[in-house]
Amino acid sequence: MSASAATVKLIPLVPNLALPRIAAARTRTSVPPGYGVQEQCLPFTAASALGVIIPSPIRFGFCTLEELPGGCRAFRSPANRPDAADNYPEPRVFYVFDNPPTCFTGNAYELRGISGDASPAATVQEPGISFFDRDDQSTLIKLHLPYIWRTPDMVDTLFLPPLNRTTSGVEVKCGLVETDWYASPVNLALGLPPGPVHFRIGDPVAQAVFVPRALRRPHLDEIAEDDQLNLAARNGLADWDRRHAEDRSLYKVLARSAVGRIEPETPPGSGENR
Repeated sequence: MSASAATVKLIPLVPNLALPRIAAARTRTSVPPGYGVQEQCLPFTAASALGVIIPSPIRFGFCTLEELPGGCRAFRSPANRPDAADNYPEPRVFYVFDNPPTCFTGNAYELRGISGDASPAATVQEPGISFFDRDDQSTLIKLHLPYIWRTPDMVDTLFLPPLNRTTSGVEVKCGLVETDWYASPVNLALGLPPGPVHFRIGDPVAQAVFVPRALRRPHLDEIAEDDQLNLAARNGLADWDRRHAEDRSLYKVLARSAVGRIEPETPPGSGENR
């Protein structure tokens, strides 16, 4: 039985955005030759190609004053308060770049056409970067995504670090959102590293994977040794070992021969599955 791909809808709240893009199996621009590279492993590439890649909608960073790029707007976290001698415990500062085509200026988007009680034509300000109120979360920031997700009914969105990809040093905190009804933009919670952080518009920040709600909390059932399923699995393992010894590509062959299976993109030049 074949299944068509689900449609995820994105509602931009400002124009000219860098929006999520379908994740690809390829995670490196150049794949080394020879057998056994990670791009030849189907579980690796299938995971890399799950869901979508979330790009940074703004150019931003976190660094010392000496490292600030020209033309940016710099500011400190409200939690980074100076002492009596006017010294800051955290020497690094945040910066953003204005991007008028996306209505982003001074670390804020101008959302237009958002209905309100006072004036239907009033604009709403949405930050690009914001901070948590608690001091014990001073090493976290929020990166606001100025669009609304809409998944099919009973499908959640799991926000993760980029799978099998390197990032610019931030730690993406995982979050699950019921995007089939959630009415607000999603904010990514990012942990800051000890070193500098620099993101340009479009740089990958996170990955989103779509999860049917019914699969959130599965039942686990241990199969007894004398159960037919247990016996069949053991026989299958013995058969697998025999056939895999003859063909190292067996998993890839069997996975791609399954009826209706959707294959991830395979990088050109990739060899066989490990």
